[in-house]
Amino acid sequence: MPDEHNQPPTAAPITCPQCGQTVPAGLVYCTHCGTPLAATIPDTPEPLSGWAMAGYILLLLAGVLLGLGGIGYLIMVLVVGGAVFDTALAIGAAAVGAGTVFHSTRALDPRRRQEMSLLPEWVWTSSMVFIWAVGLALYYVLPDAQQWFLPPLIVAGAWTMSLFFLRATIHGLRSPAGREKIDQPLPSRFRVYLSTTVSAALSTGLALLLEGIALVGTLAIMLATTQVIGDQDTVTLLTEIADDPQALQRLEEAITQSPAALAGLGSILVFIAPAIEEGVKAIPLFLFARQRKQLSERRAILLGVACGVGFAFAENVGYLSAFAETWSLIFWFRAAAAVMHGAASGYVGRAWYHGVHDGKWGKMLLDLCRGWGIHAFWNGLALAMGWFAYQEMMVGVLFCVGLGLAPLALLFTILARWGIWVNET
Repeated sequence: MPDEHNQPPTAAPITCPQCGQTVPAGLVYCTHCGTPLAATIPDTPEPLSGWAMAGYILLLLAGVLLGLGGIGYLIMVLVVGGAVFDTALAIGAAAVGAGTVFHSTRALDPRRRQEMSLLPEWVWTSSMVFIWAVGLALYYVLPDAQQWFLPPLIVAGAWTMSLFFLRATIHGLRSPAGREKIDQPLPSRFRVYLSTTVSAALSTGLALLLEGIALVGTLAIMLATTQVIGDQDTVTLLTEIADDPQALQRLEEAITQSPAALAGLGSILVFIAPAIEEGVKAIPLFLFARQRKQLSERRAILLGVACGVGFAFAENVGYLSAFAETWSLIFWFRAAAAVMHGAASGYVGRAWYHGVHDGKWGKMLLDLCRGWGIHAFWNGLALAMGWFAYQEMMVGVLFCVGLGLAPLALLFTILARWGIWVNET
């Protein structure tokens, strides 16, 4: 597994951040007051264990395969033709593969292990506005060339959305509001970026598989329920879906007419999908945050956020490609969703810290519920927005977006920049 197993380095004595007493370097707890000192241990001491080295080599090979697969798929799409979704998917796969190769290579080179840093938030905000404006202008100037100009803009925009929230989180973890700046190190760049790429490639694919299984089960329950209550229209629709998966697109139309369809789709979006996605997004935490002695609350939170925004990148490439005709609105809706994914997974990261480092299972469960709750509430608002849209009630749509999703994304960003997650000092 790609997590280091190292001996504490020999270094100068440590000053306890709680009581101010000096203790020998390498201690996990202060001998005077018992305060955890794990956060003062450097994040990437030497040397890598054999398991860690093997893990990073496996990640490197997986990145090569994913990158080559994306490039091959892109060449095929360019030769035989394809939709915006196909081209964007190929570019996105190649980008994730290249990122995995690059940062796996850095993980193997101790001279390349640098603490996480990013450009300021205004750079990413400006980039998002620029990408959105270029896409909007080209959409009207070159409407017949969308399959050429939109895919690279979609991939670049999706990455920028993720990096924006990641940067806001880094600021809050270094300088929590109302407290002095924390000088203890954050995870190294390679570990954070590998968390994003592993989540983008592995977590999203696993989530799609599990959600597909859950959807089949939900449709079976819906079919049995509609037959009992005599909802023949929904029975017919579900039968058509069983015969032709393309009819699945009509399920959302049925939510305006069938209580069973609304309940089924609502259970998937509000309860099942958030639980599945928050679970699979945590896979990189198992890979890169297993060592108790080197795990701090701030590191776990940042890795959790990295998992969330990596997942959001892959998801946003899909959504922006599928709804390219509504670029002017879907771009900002998905930008807000990237913030939601990062915020929810930040709590999952902190839950991981409570369980692995402290063994505080109650706090772990509470943070897991917070992450799931943020995701579930967000999906509930999105479901309500879809219901209003199919009812052609634009007031309801604007209410969900203007008074719900957009303000929530702004709130999550502000809280992340304030370091609201940080309990340790």
